[in-house]
Amino acid sequence: IRRIHAKGYEIKLFDVRKLTGEILDEHYAHVADRPFYPEMKEFMLSDYVVPMIVYGENAVQGMRDLMGPTDSTKAPKGTIRGEFGIDKSTNAVHGSDSKENAEIEINRFFKTKQKRK
Repeated sequence: IRRIHAKGYEIKLFDVRKLTGEILDEHYAHVADRPFYPEMKEFMLSDYVVPMIVYGENAVQGMRDLMGPTDSTKAPKGTIRGEFGIDKSTNAVHGSDSKENAEIEINRFFKTKQKRK
């Protein structure tokens, strides 16, 4: 959270929860048939997550820079994945790749909690 604020972004909404298999299957439908998905899903179901809505100028790209590459073994130190991730599937953090996908993901993860202007 400090890293996000240090980049000048604002966290508009966050939650702490365990995900369901249903929401993961929806969110990762584009890779659900891949061999790595069952292990990744099991990992993501194993503990709590902290979904957030982050706002600010160029927030999508800025957050992607802050997170580092998806494969944590290739992520530089100083990025979230470079310091806390393990590999490509257990990489500590997810972020939207476009404003359009951010809106879809906000609706997916904050269906009943979202009250935006």
